[in-house]
Amino acid sequence: MRTRLVRIASLFTSAASIAAAALGLASTPAFAEEKSSPAQQEEKAGSAASAEKPKAGAASPPAGASVAAPRVSAAAPKAGAKKKPPAPPPLPPAPARVWLIAPSPQGPWTLRIDNAGERPMRIPADVRLLRLEIDTLNKRTKKTVRCAAPAGLKPSGFPERRALLLSPGQSYMEHFDPRLLCFGKDEAALAGGSVVRAWYGWGPPPRWSRKAPAPPFAAESTDDPPAFAPETGLAAPTLVLSYGLPARKEFAGDEVGDGEPPAGDRPAQPSADKAAQPPGDKAAQPPGDKAAQPSADKAAQPPGDKSAQASADRPAGAGAGQPASSGKGDGAGSPGEPVVDANAPRLELRSEPWSDAASPRSIVVRVTARNAGKRPMTVAIRPRMLEFHVAGPNGTTVCEAAPPTDAIPRDMYRTLKAGASVDVSLLLREVCPADTFAREGLYEVTATLHANEAGTGLDLDAYTATVTAANATLLRVKSAPEPFYAAAPRAVQTPKPEAEQEGEHAD
Repeated sequence: MRTRLVRIASLFTSAASIAAAALGLASTPAFAEEKSSPAQQEEKAGSAASAEKPKAGAASPPAGASVAAPRVSAAAPKAGAKKKPPAPPPLPPAPARVWLIAPSPQGPWTLRIDNAGERPMRIPADVRLLRLEIDTLNKRTKKTVRCAAPAGLKPSGFPERRALLLSPGQSYMEHFDPRLLCFGKDEAALAGGSVVRAWYGWGPPPRWSRKAPAPPFAAESTDDPPAFAPETGLAAPTLVLSYGLPARKEFAGDEVGDGEPPAGDRPAQPSADKAAQPPGDKAAQPPGDKAAQPSADKAAQPPGDKSAQASADRPAGAGAGQPASSGKGDGAGSPGEPVVDANAPRLELRSEPWSDAASPRSIVVRVTARNAGKRPMTVAIRPRMLEFHVAGPNGTTVCEAAPPTDAIPRDMYRTLKAGASVDVSLLLREVCPADTFAREGLYEVTATLHANEAGTGLDLDAYTATVTAANATLLRVKSAPEPFYAAAPRAVQTPKPEAEQEGEHAD
């Protein structure tokens, strides 16, 4: 038993010594590595000695010695990496030029797109892609008015039916009414002195965006590869609207004034006046100087000529003390002229200035009939009495009124006091032919009221007259069975400036 205990104790002692030895060996770096053979130890010693020796030129290391590989810098390119191809040079801008020609504020205006380059291009020939920014001088309206076609009328993408290929030196020209874009209250911006900035096409990408422009394009090349960069929109030069041409003042012969009419507008002088004028005055005064004769010459005329002229102008049977009759009217109540009662009842017709319709089925026109006289009236006003003259893209159409029936009941007649009015709203689809509003676009509708029910069968003295509205209703139809354009676009030769045309005519 004792022997066994001694053996167990010796085993524990040997195990503890082995563990202590193992811990000591692991802490020393010399024994942390794997033990090598004597040959490997000699090889390591030789390599360490060769590393400590200085390098002698390009001498090769001794045989069996290991040489450390040089470190590769991070900036050096990898052997297998491919070089990126150089970026292509940027394309020149599209040589498309947009012009807006506005002779007067109310139109018509002209849109013109020129190909000023040397290669053909493709454009959308559609005036509905035009946008306007108008700075007005009117203090009652906002300073900047933005005009554009509505969403239902403007094409959402590139209109393929309106695609036009322009060769070098060709243009696209289209006349349009600016009220198609500046509709409703925005029409007030179309006045003299307003500054107009126009943009054709679609909006440019944001300034912060680095992406290439995406279609649809307002101008793009037809070549492959393209000859110029595509453009999503084109800006037109800024213009200022004129105040319109002054109206020509015509001479009225019955107006009294110091000035005399021009020679071409002067009425012929009676033969009696020529006979009363002395022969010497005719020779002294040429025919062309009669209009330029000042009033001082009239005072210098001999009294004898005045009496002779007055006697010649006076009709036969008039006394010497009676003034000569002008022959144009002796005032109210004179025989030959009817007496006009300014206080009598009369109707005035006005229609709403504009109406925007989504389709021909929803076109509604509102008409107001007002008693503009000073006395009341009894009148029958029904929707069927209205007649409409419609001027649109397909021409002029008359929507006729119904004839009188002489069968209106008594309660359909109303009494309008002085200044009173009545409103009548009517769907034009009910009274106009089916193809009147077959195309999208702008229409002008003028209403006429035929108040033709006299009420004789009811022992009434009703007012009867045919009254035309003082203004026309501007109507815009956004959607219709037929498209906005009836024909395909075509290119024309670019107009030359007036200076070049004059030079060609001179040659």
